[in-house]
Formats: sequence, C-alpha cells, structure tokens
Amino acid sequence: MIKSLAIYIVSFSILFLVIHFSQDYILSTLNSSVRFSLWDTNIFFAVASLMICVHFQFFSLIKSLETQLGFIYLPTLFIKGVLFYVAFKDSVFNIEVLNTTEELNILIPLLLFLGMEVFFVVKIISKMGFKY
Repeated sequence: MIKSLAIYIVSFSILFLVIHFSQDYILSTLNSSVRFSLWDTNIFFAVASLMICVHFQFFSLIKSLETQLGFIYLPTLFIKGVLFYVAFKDSVFNIEVLNTTEELNILIPLLLFLGMEVFFVVKIISKMGFKY
C-alpha cells in the first residue's frame, strides 16, 4: 500500500515537472505566452489526479466497495471539471476568448494527467481480480 502511494506521488510529480518545463521551453522558443498561470493549472491537474488515485487505493481496501469501484470512478471527471471551473473562474474563465496556444496548454496536461490517472485506476480495479 505505501509502495503504491509512493509510486503515485513520484509518477505524478515527474509528469508534472516534464509537462510544466516542456510548456515553458516551448512557449519561450515560440516567443509566446499565456494569460493565466501554467503552474497553477498543472498543479491542479496533478493533485486532482493524484487524489483520485489515492482515494481509489483506499476504497479498494473496503470489501463492500469492491464491485462498485468502476461506478464510483465515473463521476470523477465531472467533479474535476466543476472544481477546475471554481478554482480558475477568475483567471482562465474570465478570459473572453482563449487562443489556440492557451487552449492547448490546458488540454494537453489535462489529457496526460487523465491518462496516467486512468492507468492507475485500471491497475487498482484489475488487481482486485474480478471473475466474470
């Protein structure tokens, strides 16, 4: 259990650093900028995905939730979207029109963190060894 939690923390931290510094490098190479904080949005995606994985690791220990884990995961994307809106309504959603660079700098980290999150959740669910 502690090993799994450490793997989640290290994985999401490494992904965060790779994404953030790649964004900075690409934006500086293109002499482009965004009108919101990349650090804040990336931290949000990393922490939200990490928290989902940590909670699922704990939920997998509760026998009565074993068969429900897949259904519990379904609303997490919606909840994460609502929390993102609440957290960034003044900085990101206050901008009338996002340009393509800004859209990509939100969408790409979202998809990468979501991909890693789904990978870990699937591992947690499949580790429980369901028989069909």
